[in-house]
Amino acid sequence: MNSIRILSALLVWLAPACLTAESIQDVRVSARRDLQNAVQKLDDLRNRIEKEKIPLVGKVEQLERETARKRNELDRRLRLRDNRDANLVQLREEVEDSERALEVSLGLLKDYAGSWRQSTPSAEQNLWAKQMATHLSSQGEELDSSLNANLKILSLSMDAVFKQAGGFIFGGEAIVPPEGVREKGHFLCLGPALFFSGSEGSAGLLEKSYDSNQFSTLDLTPESVLKIQPSRLLQTSEMTSKTIAQAIDEPAGGLVTIPLDPTMGKAYVMEGGEVTLVEELQKGGIWIYPILFFAGLSLLIALYKALQILSIPSPMELASLEGAFGGPFETLRKTAKAYQGKDPEILEEILYEIIIDFQVKLEKALPLIAVTAATAPLLGLLGTVTGMIDVFRQITNFANPENSELARGISEALVTTKFGLITAIPSLIAHALLSRRVQGVISKLEAFSARLVHLKRGSVSTPETEGKNDASAD
Repeated sequence: MNSIRILSALLVWLAPACLTAESIQDVRVSARRDLQNAVQKLDDLRNRIEKEKIPLVGKVEQLERETARKRNELDRRLRLRDNRDANLVQLREEVEDSERALEVSLGLLKDYAGSWRQSTPSAEQNLWAKQMATHLSSQGEELDSSLNANLKILSLSMDAVFKQAGGFIFGGEAIVPPEGVREKGHFLCLGPALFFSGSEGSAGLLEKSYDSNQFSTLDLTPESVLKIQPSRLLQTSEMTSKTIAQAIDEPAGGLVTIPLDPTMGKAYVMEGGEVTLVEELQKGGIWIYPILFFAGLSLLIALYKALQILSIPSPMELASLEGAFGGPFETLRKTAKAYQGKDPEILEEILYEIIIDFQVKLEKALPLIAVTAATAPLLGLLGTVTGMIDVFRQITNFANPENSELARGISEALVTTKFGLITAIPSLIAHALLSRRVQGVISKLEAFSARLVHLKRGSVSTPETEGKNDASAD
């Protein structure tokens, strides 16, 4: 097998040697020619490539520049788009903030319009009611129309304030108490104060309305602002009414004096709301009567016992069997002097019984004062409880009772507690003072009787005998 392979290789190697010299020469010439043609084609190709390379390079460079320019343009447009989106979001937020600020401003303007109308007296509201209703009717559901309408109301209020500052007189009608009749006349507006002088002689200040629900912003409509109740005249003194009437009727240019209430009528309302003692007692109901009964009984007993105790004369000198004393001290002296027995202890018992009888006499009826001091607050509390039950019954029967009605009911309920404490505190003090005084008198009587017993025994020495005993001791 290996020999066959070697033989084949020798044949292949010797085959070219078998070629003729002519064929070899032809091959060389053909190879040289092919080489020259290939070199020529290579040169032509290189030349063509060089010729074509220059415009291609320029075109590539142009395309690169165009690509860079378009890339920059794309970046610029992307930045513009991002900026436009950011600006749009920011602008939308600014618009929303502005709308919220306008809504807040509109709410403040509405609140101001309601408060201005509420603070304006009813008589003066007739001057601005039609203009205010016109402005309110011009507003719609849009924000700008409502804002414009309330700005016009703000301007109207500023005109009213400037006019009030200078003072002016206008006509109208007011409700005159106590009958509540309407009377025509003239009003004098001087700042926040409003005065009235009627055609039938009534004059005074106007009552300010404190009803918070009368002019709420929810009811501030063209229809509600035209519904105006006449102002109510406050009851003032005759001199005050006369001064106001003269000031309003005075011709222009004259010098007038007019009363001014810094509380804007509240002082007159409080003065009119003050009740007398009888009226206050009537508010206490049925439980005020036992309290008054105990109060009167305690007062009478305290006065009687005070006079009884103060009428007892205190001895101004030492007890003696021959002296002259007053009241129970004289009774003790006479009893001791009249005693003929030889046992001083029996005399002491007799005198002690006299002191006990007198003590019972002095302390008689004093417990009633203590009972009054303990019972009166309980009766007052009972009256308060029953009054509060009536108040809660009103709340149950009427869904929304007025605050003034509730306050009046609670005030009436507390009247009994007030008078119960007024009765109890002085009664407690009087009982303590009188009891202390009685104990002091009893202590003096006991000391007086003890000295009388010692005198009866002969064991108590007089100042002269004490001097002799001291001299002998020395």
